[in-house]
Amino acid sequence: MNKNYLTQVVWLVILTIALLVILSLIPPIEINFTTRQIDIFSDLRTKNIKNNYTEEVIQPSDTIVTNETDSNSSDTVEPDTTIIPQIDIANVKRKAGDITLIEDYSTEQKGLDNLLAAIENRNSIHRPVRIAFLGDSFIEADILTQNIRLLLQDMLGGCGVGYMAMHSDFPGFRRSITQSDKGWETTHIATPDLELDPITLTLQYHTANGEAYTRLKGVNKLNHLDRWEVSTIGFIAQDSAAIEIKTDSTSHIYNVAGSAIAQFITINEPTSIIEVRCSDSDVLFWGTWLDGNSGIAVDNISIRGYSGTTLHTLPIDRMQQLDRNIPYDLIVLQYGLNRMTIGITDYTAYTRQLTRAIAHLRQAFPHTDILIMGIGDRCQNIDNEITTLPEVYAMRKAQRNAAIESQCLFWDSCEAMQQLGGMGTFVTNKWANKDYTHINHTGGAPLANEFVKAIQYAIDNYQKPQSTIHPQDSSL
Repeated sequence: MNKNYLTQVVWLVILTIALLVILSLIPPIEINFTTRQIDIFSDLRTKNIKNNYTEEVIQPSDTIVTNETDSNSSDTVEPDTTIIPQIDIANVKRKAGDITLIEDYSTEQKGLDNLLAAIENRNSIHRPVRIAFLGDSFIEADILTQNIRLLLQDMLGGCGVGYMAMHSDFPGFRRSITQSDKGWETTHIATPDLELDPITLTLQYHTANGEAYTRLKGVNKLNHLDRWEVSTIGFIAQDSAAIEIKTDSTSHIYNVAGSAIAQFITINEPTSIIEVRCSDSDVLFWGTWLDGNSGIAVDNISIRGYSGTTLHTLPIDRMQQLDRNIPYDLIVLQYGLNRMTIGITDYTAYTRQLTRAIAHLRQAFPHTDILIMGIGDRCQNIDNEITTLPEVYAMRKAQRNAAIESQCLFWDSCEAMQQLGGMGTFVTNKWANKDYTHINHTGGAPLANEFVKAIQYAIDNYQKPQSTIHPQDSSL
C-alpha cells in the first residue's frame, strides 16, 4: 500500500511561503556591499513603483563632508583639514544645445587642461595622448570605448587598440582585436586574498602556469586597428627569466633580470600581429599596449562586477612606475552599476569611497585629469511602460557629488542616453540587452558619439593653461 505524502507536501509549501514572506520584510542592508530585498510578489504588482525620484538641483550644501565617518563602511575617511575654495556649482554648464557637456567642478574650471594641453601639443610630445577607461561590464569587451577610440583617432590621429590584458575569459566577445591565449593565471583587484604589491592601474596581472602565450592580431572591422606602430609589454620580473616576443617580421628572446621595479619591453615597428610567450611564473605581466607613435590612444580596463571602491588600495609606487612609461592624460571612472541596488537611494557611503579613490589616484598621477562617468540609464518594464529606475537618479547624484567634493569632472551618461531616447529606445533599436541595463556593441556607437561631442566642445572652447605637458620618460 502506497503511503500518502500529501499532508507533508502541503505543510512544506506553507512553511516555504511563510519563510519567504518573513525574508521579504527584511529591508536592504548596506555594508561594504548591498543586500537585495526579496519581493515574492514583484511579478504580481501593477504600477506600484513610480519614477518619482526627480532630478535634483544641486546646491553647495549637497556636497559631502569628508570628516564624517560611515558606520556602514569599513573604509574610514580621515578628516580633511585643508581649506577648499567654494565652487559656484550653479554656473557649471551641463548642456549646450543637444550636447551633454563634461561638467567641470574644479575651482577654476581647469579640470580638463591636462588632456586638452596634450591634444593641443600632440605633434610634439613624442607619445600618444592617452585616455584610460576604468569600468565594469557596461564597457566590457571594448563596448563604447571602441567607438570612442575610433572617433577620436579619426579626429586626432593614432592607431592601435591600446591596453590589452594577457588573458580574456571571453576573447570572441571583443571585436576590436583578435585574441587567443593559453596558460595564464589571472589575479585582479577583486580577487580574494589579493596580494596588492604587484597591482597597478591595469587592475590585474598574469602569471604563467607552464608554457603560456598571448597572441594579438589586428582587425579590419573598425578603422585604425589593423596595424599599430609601437608594442609595449609591461611586467615585474621577480627573478631572471626569458620572454619570447614574435611579430610580423621579427622574433626575439629577451633575457630579463630580476628587479623589484616594473620593466617594459618596447618594439618600435609597424605591426599587425604580436605574440608573447613565457613559461616562468616569476614574471608578473601587466599586459600589452598597442599604439601609434602619436595621435590618441584609448585604453579599456574593465573588471566585471567591480565598483571601484578599493581603488584607494592600489600601490602608489606601482602606479608611478606605470605613469613614467605609459603616461595618462585622462582617467575615466565608469562605475556604479554594481553598487546600485533596488530599494536603496542613499549612496552617501559610495560618494565617500569615490572621493577617497580620486584623491589616491591624483597622488599617483598628478598630471592626469579625472572624470567620473555617471551611471547609464537603467529601466524597468511594468505593463509595457518603460521608466528609469529611481535608484539611477540617486546613484547619479552620488557620483556627481563625488565629482564636486573631489573638484574633478563629471559626464552624465544617463542624460546622454535619454537625449537619444533612453534605455527603452536602446532596447527597441537593439542597441541594448533586454535586461534594460547593458548596452551592446551596436549601442556603443551612438553613446560614444555623445561623449566625443562633449570632448570636441571642450577642445573648441579650450583656453591654454600655464601647466606643462606630461612627457613619457624616454630614459626608461
